[in-house]
Amino acid sequence: MPSWRGNTTALRRRPRTETEETMQSMARILTANLAELQPGERAAATPCIAPGNEPEHECPRCMDSGWRRIDLSGNAGMRQCECVEEKARARCLALIPERFRDSSFESFKPRDPRQERALSLMQGNPGGSWYLTGAYGNGKTHLLYAQYRELVTAGQARCHVRTTRELVEELRRAEFDEDFVSPVIAAASRHRRYHLFWDDIDKLKLTDFKTEVLFDLVDSLYRHKHGLTVTGNYSMRDLVENERMHPAIVRRLDDMCRVLDV
Repeated sequence: MPSWRGNTTALRRRPRTETEETMQSMARILTANLAELQPGERAAATPCIAPGNEPEHECPRCMDSGWRRIDLSGNAGMRQCECVEEKARARCLALIPERFRDSSFESFKPRDPRQERALSLMQGNPGGSWYLTGAYGNGKTHLLYAQYRELVTAGQARCHVRTTRELVEELRRAEFDEDFVSPVIAAASRHRRYHLFWDDIDKLKLTDFKTEVLFDLVDSLYRHKHGLTVTGNYSMRDLVENERMHPAIVRRLDDMCRVLDV
């Protein structure tokens, strides 16, 4: 009989609880660390926690490990705890600037039929790609962050928000710093659902470098069928005629996004 089948006694033992497994893992780490200390240092390094004063865990389901035990047809297994996604969503929402912290579809107050139409269409399709154009102060960025909030809260897609300046700086660093990985490029290059929110697209002075890196990014979003929401004071035609964006990039934007006058 193979040696791994010989000892069945251990298999019949009571399965350890999550708490026991966590405590034993912590004990092994502590023991290994203490073994490297000099005898005089061990007493100072050994924690002294009175019974009943153990630290409280932020998530009692996984004891803050990120993984919790489940039963699968009588067998024990592990799965990622719900708190991991909850914390990720909280981090994403915390990135919203203070000025737009309360922006949502519900808090947007249309002032004319165009804004009413834009709000209605975006609420009906929060995962859609949009090109929001109109005068300054008409609520384009409010609607952008409202859609961002909707997608993040629902966990429908990984999302990033970038202004044109932030986007160009990130792409420039990715080009010249071999140790830096652009979060936007990495997400746009994968098949996992992704949505980029690009604010103030027309705040740009074109150069050959900017044209090249921005086209590569937009083309990657296009080929992987990712989402893209853009805001700008200029229409797509104006972007080209005023040399704010290369025609090849605008063609991709036109294929991906539905234009909404706000």
